[in-house]
Formats: sequence, C-alpha cells, structure tokens
Amino acid sequence: MIPASDEDTMTQTQAAGRHPEHSYFLDNTDPTLAPHLFATLKQVQETEPVAWSDAVGGFWMLTKYTDITAAANDWETYTVEEGHTIPSTGKSVMLPLAEVDPPMHTTWRRFLVPYFTPKTVATYRPIVERIVTEAFADLAERGSGDLSEVARRIPTSVISAVLGFTQDWAYISSITEEWMASTGDTAHPERAQRAAKAVEDVVREEVAARRGKPATDVLGEIMQAEVDGRPLSDDELLGLCIVFIVAGHGTTVDGITNTVHRLLAEPGLLASLQDDRDRVGAVIDESLRINPPVWNMGRTARRPAEVRGVAISPGEKVMLTFGAGNYDPEKFADPDVFDPDRPGVHGHLTFGFGRHRCIGEALAKLEMTVAVDYILDHFPDLELADGVTPRTHFTTYGLTNLPVRRGA
Repeated sequence: MIPASDEDTMTQTQAAGRHPEHSYFLDNTDPTLAPHLFATLKQVQETEPVAWSDAVGGFWMLTKYTDITAAANDWETYTVEEGHTIPSTGKSVMLPLAEVDPPMHTTWRRFLVPYFTPKTVATYRPIVERIVTEAFADLAERGSGDLSEVARRIPTSVISAVLGFTQDWAYISSITEEWMASTGDTAHPERAQRAAKAVEDVVREEVAARRGKPATDVLGEIMQAEVDGRPLSDDELLGLCIVFIVAGHGTTVDGITNTVHRLLAEPGLLASLQDDRDRVGAVIDESLRINPPVWNMGRTARRPAEVRGVAISPGEKVMLTFGAGNYDPEKFADPDVFDPDRPGVHGHLTFGFGRHRCIGEALAKLEMTVAVDYILDHFPDLELADGVTPRTHFTTYGLTNLPVRRGA
C-alpha cells in the first residue's frame, strides 16, 4: 500500500443528504482519492461500517467482510441487472455474465467456464511467456524504464491473442483506459460514451470479420456456439467481448504493476523469492489483498434489506467495497502488514466473491506469475526509482507510473 498519513485521511463525514444518520461522503470517481484510499476505507469501516454517500447519485457502502460476502451471495436482494458499477458506464449493451442474475447467470457461466479453467489457462502459458518477453524487451535493453508501460502491454495482448483479435493492442489499451478514466466525469459525460463506442466498434469489426467463416479462434468458436439452445445475439457477443477486454486489460495491468511495486518495495522480498519460488503465488495473493486493482463493485437493492440495523430501500445502489473488506481485522489479522504467509491469504475479495467472482482469475494470475518469474530470472537486481504515483478510477486502484532500474 502507498503509505497514507493521518493528515491524508479523508474525513468528509457530513450530516446532510438522504441518510444523514449514516452519512460518509466518499466519491469513488474523485482522482484525489488515490493516495489515501485505503486509509479512508479503514476510517469508514471503523466509524460507519454501513455508510451512505451522496456522491454520484448516492449509494450505500458495505465495508465489513461478512456483510460484503453475504450481499454478494444474495442475488435475490442485491441485483446486478441494473448495473454492476457505480456509476454506470457509457456502454450501449448489457454485459452477459457480469450483469445477469440466476438462472441466466448460471447458464452463461457454464457456457464460458471451459475457456478459463486452470487446465485450459495452462495451455495459454506459451502465449503469455512470449508476450511478457516482448513487453520487457525495451527495459532489458536500456536497464531502466517505466514498468507500468511494460504491464500495459501484457493483458491486452494476451486477451487479444486468446480471442484471436487482430487489431493493435496499443489502440485497444488506450481506448479501454480512456473509458475507465472518463466514467464518472460528470462535467464531460460524452467522454465515456465516446470511449465506450470506440471499444464497441473494435468488437463489431472483429465479429464482422468472422461472419460466415469456419471458427479458427476462441471468438469464432463463441460465435458459432449456443447459449440456452440458441445462438448468441449480436448484442450478447458485443457485451461478452467488452467484458473480456475491460476485465482482461485494466485490472490485470494494475495487478501486475501493484505486485511488482510491492515486490520491490518490501525489503528483501525479491531476494527471498529467488530462493523460494513456491512463495510467488502467496506473494501475488497478498499483494492483491493489500493493493486490490478492483476495490469495489456495485449492486442495486431490489427489496428491503437490513445490514447491522441499517435499512436499505429498494432501488438504492449498494457498493460492495472489496478494498475495505480486504482490510477487515476480523478477517485478516494486522491487515496493514504485508504478510504472504498469513493464514487464509487466498481469501481476499479482489476477484469478487460467490457467483460473480471473476471468471478470468486463473488467467490474470498466470500473467502476473509469468511477469514476476521473468523479473526473478532476468532482473534479480531490479529496484525502484523515483516518482511512484497512485491512481484510482471509479472501481480500480493502480499506479500511473512505476519507474524502475537495475541496481548498481
């Protein structure tokens, strides 16, 4: 975690708005939140564990681990069908899997799981290793650089290779990042709509290129498959590919960058992994816990609910604040301490929980593992340079840059 002082902690508790008795103003679209995000979430958890914010239309924050997981499992009370982010994005279609509840969610998950099982993902390893090697080429030649630029190349190239996309990874990456950055920009709402359309246009072009042709890649196979006994509609194909692109890009870029930052910032950690590669997985999981690339997701209450004595009304937005749950001392002892050997290190909420847990978890972890292995193999003396800057978007936490160099 980027350290935050007490003075940095957001203390904008306010006695106004729709639920003044439980009010804590937190704007998840505010870019100035980044340096003190986790300190702020800790303060909310300690002072008002079920808190109402009037930001971006208003929403409840669930901050305790048990409340978050209970809500994630209770789709009959907390639905994703009115959007799974706060605020909503500028997309034009529903996102299959991400924005459907049972029974249709079960159908979609059963359809997609075979492409992302650990066994299937293991077959992608040669692709990931090639892409990681290419991404590190410039850093390897110069001996220094911005590792966030290295990370930026990996996930988009991987998901493009898996799906069979032919368009330039850098363009897909740039429009995806613009979409994430522009969502919640109330002063310029057309930004998110324009970025969403750019992502949708990429998908439409890829789908059009495969119409009427034999399936030669994963996207082609999906196009010719059936869900619930029928072919996918154009909107379903579009929404599904958007899920793959967005989930497969920004969050994994942040996952790689946050983990490498942790790898280099913790004294002796890089050297210790040289002697014990079996700990890489635990290090990645603890990094994902303490610096979650996805720190929240949204739901909408569809019927009256009560959490810790607080009444939630139908139609109100509810934030599952994963970044707070990951720091809940009732679940993780000494949560501010980076400890890959802690019991239950895999129990973090960064990939979500329950039926909506990220289907691409195994692929994301593979990309992160290969990147860490590459550093251990080729940059055992890598160290941080100056200028690390944290960054948040409405659901994500990462770094705008990560300058690194070989040790002297």
